[in-house]
Amino acid sequence: MGLVMDWIKGRLGREENFHSDIMGGKWVGTTDLPVEIYYKELAIQSCTSFIANALVMSEFQTFKEGKEVKEENYYLFNVEPNRNQNAVEFWHEVISKLIYENECLVVQMDDQLFVAESFQANDQKVTLQKTYQNVSINGISFNKIFLEEDVFYFRLKDKHIKRLIDGLYSDYGRLIASAKQVYEKAGGIKGTLEIEGMIPIDGPQREAYEDLVDNQFKKYLNAVNAILPLSKGMKFNERQKNATKQDSRDIRQLINDVIDFSCAAFHLPGGVVRGDVVGVAELTDNAITFGIKPFACLITAEVNRKYYGKQNYMNRTFIQMDVKRIKDVDIEKMAKTAEILFRCGVHSTNENREMIGKGYLPEDWANQYYITKNYSEIQENETDLKGGEKNGKTNDESRDS
Repeated sequence: MGLVMDWIKGRLGREENFHSDIMGGKWVGTTDLPVEIYYKELAIQSCTSFIANALVMSEFQTFKEGKEVKEENYYLFNVEPNRNQNAVEFWHEVISKLIYENECLVVQMDDQLFVAESFQANDQKVTLQKTYQNVSINGISFNKIFLEEDVFYFRLKDKHIKRLIDGLYSDYGRLIASAKQVYEKAGGIKGTLEIEGMIPIDGPQREAYEDLVDNQFKKYLNAVNAILPLSKGMKFNERQKNATKQDSRDIRQLINDVIDFSCAAFHLPGGVVRGDVVGVAELTDNAITFGIKPFACLITAEVNRKYYGKQNYMNRTFIQMDVKRIKDVDIEKMAKTAEILFRCGVHSTNENREMIGKGYLPEDWANQYYITKNYSEIQENETDLKGGEKNGKTNDESRDS
């Protein structure tokens, strides 16, 4: 059990931060924390890490007048949101805030993006902008009042997910605690102590008896190799253990149930978070569609609304998140898809190379688009495709002659 707890603490970060998170900001010692809470936090943190890791594996694609470009805003969202965080750390913090607090405020200052640790939102009339004050970033509070148009405010449309999981877990926590006790008792050492005469009521003999029962027996039963000194007239009879020791699979199944209903809250397949290998392709597709894309849409919709605005968006200057990069690419399976996209004029050579994770070729021909007909350039076959006249004849007549 100790090794499991050490692993969970390592997975979730430093112990004091972990305690602060799960107890709503109030630090508690390990002895004050029910061990069953760790399993719930493991489930929630696993879902949080899965969503955040999937998003950072994606790419924010920036477009200008319909053409994909890589300018300052591309670097800002994909590489370095601020001087103290890279994109991986930044988006992990955003997702954690969203899941644990159901909302997240991102403030832009000096062309950098910062996640607010705390803030106070002031709802105005319907026709007026919301304002945000008492914004704290890295322990520093700002007196400035931020307008709605100056920040990114992300909020999950669902009810507070973590609170729902907390309520559902209350029963499972007791079940896990009960199953753990049954497992520990089944493997424990039990016995009887025979004493000639009466148990002393008081005096030094009573103290010696209590020390034997409360302290020496405990050390003896917990030690690998030990000697138990017994007074004359005392005899310890160890009870024979059950031939079949209690299986820990009951506990593991309960923990898997906790992971499953935590995943259900985030619309993720339980198998993909637990690391199941059976049907992993289908599980991954399902997770991307129902678990990852909603977060991607939430983020890009807010960024397009605030960072780019209506006029730019209508002129096809916007940002979108490419979630196809989440899955590992099997080049052999992608070859047929790449060929179809290429010969239909959908992808250029460089776009196909990017799709399979290869670098761009610094050649003009690699950015050209081709069509099926002899794989020639689209511009060269524009007349043929339109069915125009050539030397007084239609293209069909020219081909027939």
